[in-house]
Amino acid sequence: MRSGTGNDGRVIVVGAGVVGAAVAQQLGRLGHDDVVVVDSRSRDVLPGSTGLAPGFVGQLSATVELTALARDSVATYRALGGDAFWQVGCLEVATGAARLEQAHRDVEQGRRAGIEARIVGAPEAAALAPGLVDPDRALGALHIPSDGAVDPALLTRLLVEDAEKAGAEFRFGTAVSALEVERGRVVGVRVGEGRRLVRAEQVVLAAGIWGPVLAASVGVRLPMVAVRHPYAYTGELAALDDTFIDGPIVRYPEHSVYTRRHGRRYGVGSYAHTPLPITPHSGLTSAELPFSDSDFGDALDRATALVPAFRDTPLARRLNGVFAMTPDELPLVGPSEKVPGLWFAEASWVTHAGGVGRQLAEMLLGTGREVVDPGRLAPDRFASWSRERVERAALGHYRGIYDAH
Repeated sequence: MRSGTGNDGRVIVVGAGVVGAAVAQQLGRLGHDDVVVVDSRSRDVLPGSTGLAPGFVGQLSATVELTALARDSVATYRALGGDAFWQVGCLEVATGAARLEQAHRDVEQGRRAGIEARIVGAPEAAALAPGLVDPDRALGALHIPSDGAVDPALLTRLLVEDAEKAGAEFRFGTAVSALEVERGRVVGVRVGEGRRLVRAEQVVLAAGIWGPVLAASVGVRLPMVAVRHPYAYTGELAALDDTFIDGPIVRYPEHSVYTRRHGRRYGVGSYAHTPLPITPHSGLTSAELPFSDSDFGDALDRATALVPAFRDTPLARRLNGVFAMTPDELPLVGPSEKVPGLWFAEASWVTHAGGVGRQLAEMLLGTGREVVDPGRLAPDRFASWSRERVERAALGHYRGIYDAH
């Protein structure tokens, strides 16, 4: 049964990562069953940013839109079941007085947003996250019990399965080579080496860092900047069991560091390095690039010195992942103003993917029940900005990307 509230007809979603899967799942939830999702990868491989995501889901943000999208995502992930989302909470650790004062203000900000938060002392923070909080360095922490962590691969699989139950068709191993335009309107996509045309009334780009490549082919510039980012894992530790995560995710906003447990390993990431933009292209087949000691080594050294679990534990895997940023940290969700029939669900993280999926589905079907004001996420909101200005503004947010103010 197709929804009668807005656009009927086939919808093609380009990209079957967590965002594309969420778009398809939400379209199905609204009763629109003529959905085709195409992705160049195989069903069991996630070469994009989703496959590299550390799985942090923190709801409190500097903008009401990101907070609303994250809260909506948590509701979606919890409803899926299947142990894809672990609501273990989050600790934002303060090691200085100014940060602790900010944490008290964040409690009030959370209350206004409907998010329960409280301040805990250093001993309690260390007890909540053994190995991740040093009680001798911490002054206290902001504790948000409803935050948590996801297994990105499992979450995406559950979203795909839910969408398929509602009638969506997923075509894996199907690369999109171009968007097809007739009389100024997108009418489908070209796929495979033979460039076969798959027609649709609406095409949604949820291709992550590759979205701008396809958009540019029809004359649309997406205000996104792709950046490299380090994350590292310890090897498996005998003291840990297979429990996915048994305590809060932990952030150190003053130090631009975040850390969590991944089963028998610990993971840590850092934004305390010079932002490193790249330009994705059609020949780029993975969102993981070779790790660079010269770019990331010092940042990871400082991060591992901060977190007790890493001080005497060698790192086993270090990865250089690529994700996208925008000038205001908000994703790009909605229709192209330049090319009718073309929609975007781009520059979103796992944290907000569920909410972005619903936002796009509600907009495309014209229900009037969007999660946030569509204008705040409009893909053309920076149309008057130069490429240099977009990049400068986006990279300016890099170190504070996890901050709530």
